[in-house]
Amino acid sequence: MVPETKTKRQLQAEQTKDRLFNAAVDLLSERDFDDITIRDIVARANVSIGTFYNYYSTKMEVFYETYRVADDYFREEVAPLLVQPTTLERIQFFFHCYARYCSELTDMKMTRLLYNPDNPWFNRDASHGMVGVLIEQLERGLRDGSLVGTDPAQEIASYLMIAVRGLVYHWCTLNGGYDLIQVMQKYVRRLITAYLP
Repeated sequence: MVPETKTKRQLQAEQTKDRLFNAAVDLLSERDFDDITIRDIVARANVSIGTFYNYYSTKMEVFYETYRVADDYFREEVAPLLVQPTTLERIQFFFHCYARYCSELTDMKMTRLLYNPDNPWFNRDASHGMVGVLIEQLERGLRDGSLVGTDPAQEIASYLMIAVRGLVYHWCTLNGGYDLIQVMQKYVRRLITAYLP
């Protein structure tokens, strides 16, 4: 596949979106979401209000940009590391990275903000980004017989993601009261057992 060549204008647009997103994330580390205004975000990003509205219609949309960042992270950083010898180990490593992303690479305030019932990103096209990486591993396991069952990879991925998001939500309700990475490993192993021969 030939890599997409981006125009100067496309690169500038991505940089502006990144500046807005990074400004919003910085502000969230300092204040509560309700205390952050669009004016605060544009001032921190050093762009105009009009520029903000070229990319986003609400303050919350800026924070949903986390999903683009996460998708890029899983495609570019995690996918190349999925070289473990068994499907079970690769899936557990994927969810190790997911738990780490939720608990260490994203702070608790951001995770709590994103885990809300109005979040449209939980239901985005699963074949791309983070969940796409998981689907590829599940398809591989179904092809080589290390996973069994009649459920297609996309359905298994959906089942696993719904379950682990519940775990992350529980972790948030307890204010990070346990080691999410450690508990995630046990949780995923129990879930995936349904598909092991």
